Amino acid sequence: MKFLIVALFFLTSSLLQVALGQSNDSERMPKSFMTPEGRVVFVDFISADYEVTYDLLGKKSVVQARIKFHQYEAGFPIYDSVEEILGVSVNGEEVTSGKARTPEGETTVRFIKKSLPRGLHEAKISVPLNQLVQYTSKGIRSAFWTTDLEDRGFLERYMPANFEFDQVKMKLMVHFKGISQPQKIYTNGVVKKLHKDQESYEITYPSYFTSSSLFFHTLPEGSTNELNFSLRSLDGRMIPVTVYTTTTQFPGGTNLEVLKNKSTEYFHELEKDYGAWPHDGLIVYNAGMGGMEYCGATMTSLSALGHEMFHSYFARGVMPANGNSGWIDEALASWRDEGYQSNSSLMGSSRMSAHPHHTRSTDMNAYNFGERFMQYLEGKLRAQGGLKPFMRFMLEKRIFSPFIIENFIKEMSEFYGVSLEADFKKFTYGEKTIFNNKFLSSKKIHQKLTIQEMEKFL
Repeated sequence: MKFLIVALFFLTSSLLQVALGQSNDSERMPKSFMTPEGRVVFVDFISADYEVTYDLLGKKSVVQARIKFHQYEAGFPIYDSVEEILGVSVNGEEVTSGKARTPEGETTVRFIKKSLPRGLHEAKISVPLNQLVQYTSKGIRSAFWTTDLEDRGFLERYMPANFEFDQVKMKLMVHFKGISQPQKIYTNGVVKKLHKDQESYEITYPSYFTSSSLFFHTLPEGSTNELNFSLRSLDGRMIPVTVYTTTTQFPGGTNLEVLKNKSTEYFHELEKDYGAWPHDGLIVYNAGMGGMEYCGATMTSLSALGHEMFHSYFARGVMPANGNSGWIDEALASWRDEGYQSNSSLMGSSRMSAHPHHTRSTDMNAYNFGERFMQYLEGKLRAQGGLKPFMRFMLEKRIFSPFIIENFIKEMSEFYGVSLEADFKKFTYGEKTIFNNKFLSSKKIHQKLTIQEMEKFL
């Protein structure tokens, strides 16, 4: 049976040692809090095994999750799922699931309604998969596309997951029932077909992945036009690249060579500035609109391609652990888009770093005021080489290690030998955002798609 899978393994052995050496999810863990049921506590997912069954005839899909986690304090363990829960058990006991708002109302979490002691535990949770799934006469169209600009916009949209601070070893078992032809899978994991005559697959992902790392897109074979090639990295590796479009969006596939040429151009630009490509592959899906980054992969428009590939260094290389740190990579990417400009002054202030503690989404001001703030830092630090040497340093030291904003400020201050805390406090910790638009970049922010708009690109 003919099928095509684009599978990428995203970690070299040297980077694995760095990532494992730096990883300590408990240090970035959000604060526990009280609910009417009792104290709910964040936990460290050790592994998450997901089994996804697509049933074409029944037109329904279900996710079964088995999650092993470490709990550092007694209480009701927190996880999240946008979908309502079909069933949950913990340590072999059937229990129920609760839902609560965080203390300042910034987000919603789910929790297992059983108070557990400190230690290792295992939960099994099942949910329906309703988002971004289409059942067609030819097969299944589905994706786990995410957004950083909406609350609860990462993997929790589709299956039980943790907050973005947590690095998790994930495995995805995918079964297609009732289909008449093979499926294609585009993903940034390692794919193995389980049965020669059945459409069942096992996909494994690196242990440094978080809820914002995973790229997954499946559709019936024959639904895409694609081009496969390799690029030689500065460190000598041959990086496999796949660029593709759907036949519905681009019937002739005529832009594949353009995609190849632009991907190649940005690849070499970024390697020159920041070093060897951090991942073991690159997937580019040109949807024609929008732009969102994953580890070595992107769903994007052509105009946003350079911006999204930059995010494979900052966002999915040097990783934000929460909403109050998520603006950093968008500000840096926008600064790059504007040609790395420098400025000696900055007017106004923002609260990009000062949203409530459990905030999960990125402040939109990152694209404009955040970019201007990077211009200001570039001007302030120009005599010491500007921002790029520090950015390379962060990639070397913190690759695949999530950070909070306080980490970033501390690292930058130590790197330059001067405290920058006052600058960040003044311009990113304001009680509200105040600035004059005439001082901001006029560049149009690339469109971030809603989940309803994403339906068109399956």
